[in-house]
Amino acid sequence: MNAKPAPLSLQLPHGAVTVRLIRRARQSVGIRIKHGEVELIAPPAVSLAYLHEVLASKRDWIARHLARHHAEQDERALTQGQVLLGGESYRLHCVAASRHQAQLVGDTLHLAGPMLEQPARLAASVVGYLQQEARQRFAARLALWQPRAARLLSGWGLSSARTRWGSCTGKGVVRLNWRLVQAPESVLDYVIAHELAHLLHMNHSPAFWAEVGRLYPGWQGARQWLKQYGDSLFRYG
Repeated sequence: MNAKPAPLSLQLPHGAVTVRLIRRARQSVGIRIKHGEVELIAPPAVSLAYLHEVLASKRDWIARHLARHHAEQDERALTQGQVLLGGESYRLHCVAASRHQAQLVGDTLHLAGPMLEQPARLAASVVGYLQQEARQRFAARLALWQPRAARLLSGWGLSSARTRWGSCTGKGVVRLNWRLVQAPESVLDYVIAHELAHLLHMNHSPAFWAEVGRLYPGWQGARQWLKQYGDSLFRYG
């Protein structure tokens, strides 16, 4: 049976790490990295002074193996991430690279770029990809919906608002929240119809909602989706 482990520590380039000492009947001293922790297994009679010498002699080996373990953990964590696009969930796989690249292949979004192991860098890379997709997809949907509207749009653009999914100015300029690219297309269509209805009615009167219904019959389900799941679209920004 193992004796109660005693704590040791080892100074590495990125700071001190705790070493778990396990006393066990054996002929030699052993070191292993287990679940990201350093374990030192030694016979009961070996002195702490000698064990410190063993740790010092293996400092570089321990540092390399800990770094490899953490890199593997980071890679697994990134691979297990998810990103929404058009109402579908895609696996997120990231690799280190000097330049930013993004490619959707099958059920996986592959991202490459510098320092993506940092949460802020990863989020910025995902947001950049989603905004690029939003520009393309929103333009296509607006081109489809525009002929149904009572007036022509003067222009459109992306919005990063945190409290509004869309807006329409009196001059006929529509803004659509880029986060909607993550939602099902039916939800995006509802927001587009909502803003196109404002080209005719700059209010939320019964006449406005009648115009929404003319443009997009059955819009209520999409509106309910936003109320129920809209918060999930703010995961990355």
